[in-house]
Amino acid sequence: MITARRLAVALSIVSLASSARAQGNYRSAALGGRSALMGDTGIALGTDGAAPLLNPATVVRVESTLAASVSFLTVDILHASSWYAPNADITRVSGNAIPSTFCLFFDLPRIKQPEDKESRAGLEKLATCFGTTELQSFDWVGQGFQTGTPGTISTSSVRWGWQRFVIGPSYAVNVTHALALGASLHGAFTNFSSFASVGSIATDGTASNVFQDGASGSDFGLTTTLGATLNLAHVAIGASVQSPDISIYGHGNLSNYVVTNGATNVYFGQGGFHGREPARFGLGLAYDWSRGTVEIDGQLALADGHAVELDTTGTQLTTPATTITNAQVVRTTRFQPTVNVAVGAELFVRPSLSILAGFATDFSAVDGLVPNSVAPAQTNRLLASFGIGSHGDAGTVIIGAQAYYAWGSMQGYASAPTVAPVNVAGTGVLFVLAGATNFKSIQRAVDDMRRFVTRPQRPR
Repeated sequence: MITARRLAVALSIVSLASSARAQGNYRSAALGGRSALMGDTGIALGTDGAAPLLNPATVVRVESTLAASVSFLTVDILHASSWYAPNADITRVSGNAIPSTFCLFFDLPRIKQPEDKESRAGLEKLATCFGTTELQSFDWVGQGFQTGTPGTISTSSVRWGWQRFVIGPSYAVNVTHALALGASLHGAFTNFSSFASVGSIATDGTASNVFQDGASGSDFGLTTTLGATLNLAHVAIGASVQSPDISIYGHGNLSNYVVTNGATNVYFGQGGFHGREPARFGLGLAYDWSRGTVEIDGQLALADGHAVELDTTGTQLTTPATTITNAQVVRTTRFQPTVNVAVGAELFVRPSLSILAGFATDFSAVDGLVPNSVAPAQTNRLLASFGIGSHGDAGTVIIGAQAYYAWGSMQGYASAPTVAPVNVAGTGVLFVLAGATNFKSIQRAVDDMRRFVTRPQRPR
């Protein structure tokens, strides 16, 4: 029989062995387990691996030593209108296996001993976490389409991806029994890549076009988050402030090859790249009682006119005049102010079993799509989640799913070399498995397994 203790140990092993799942979508990757299944809430009463990322002041409330969340399967369906030509749509179904967060929590010596033994004043906690906070990808390779007879034959291969990964420590302390403060310092790694290869030719051979464009970039920066929580009997208020990213080092590459109407334009270059998040403010209000928790959160992200930028210098060749020159090409994506809300609840059916549910918005910060934009898509999402939790002395195991509906636009190549947005809509579901435990429970589980493996065999 698999106990909660053994399953929590298995979760920690899976998280350590895995690697994880949008540009301008701050909730494109599920954080934690409990928080994700409660609509990505946790600014006021977070207790899992999302705590250091949403509000580091809630770290002091975490009772476990180890918290892991494994988003072990995602299924996505995306529909793009007029992809090849007017009324020539595409529908893409994809699946992936991805992890999200892994955290370790450590108790620190109490900074003071209050007279009231029930008081939390003076409690300190340290956490170290890593996880994927943003992840988006699109892969539509090896496609072809014919319009009319005679008409045009088009081929296209389009692929792009975006990932933001953070790692770093967090600290929290109960200044008083009711007030807790916290801070996080995270190194942020951002990786971006895009590739499009599109060709078209008239079936009578009178005209042809070729469009190839590839770009990539990697960026490392630092970001800090400050947080506070105030607990007043059953009511908790949480607030957090995340600083804009400070880019320390970034590098990118760009190349394109375009042939149209008998003219050829080729460019390749390299230079600086950064993909940073702007300042964000979060506010949460929660009500906690013996049977459960209800929380509502709001987040405001400020604007950044150069949130994502690829600035390259390289060589450009044009024909038929056959000129070669040095050229600078800059691609930029602006982030607009964005407000997102979330509401979630956890209800205990009995002390060992709880039900979790939530709803959240994930509006895109990308401020429109233009041909020289780094961002390949601008999509908004509505999220709904549901899960169950099993609780015991050895730890907690949570399993559930987060579903979404998305709509927006994506760069299309039906008129290449002219790049223009097309409408997209999609649905998907992300399955979440999460656990929390402590080192003592892990040691007991290891001892149990050792005794089971080494126990003497009964004679037949």
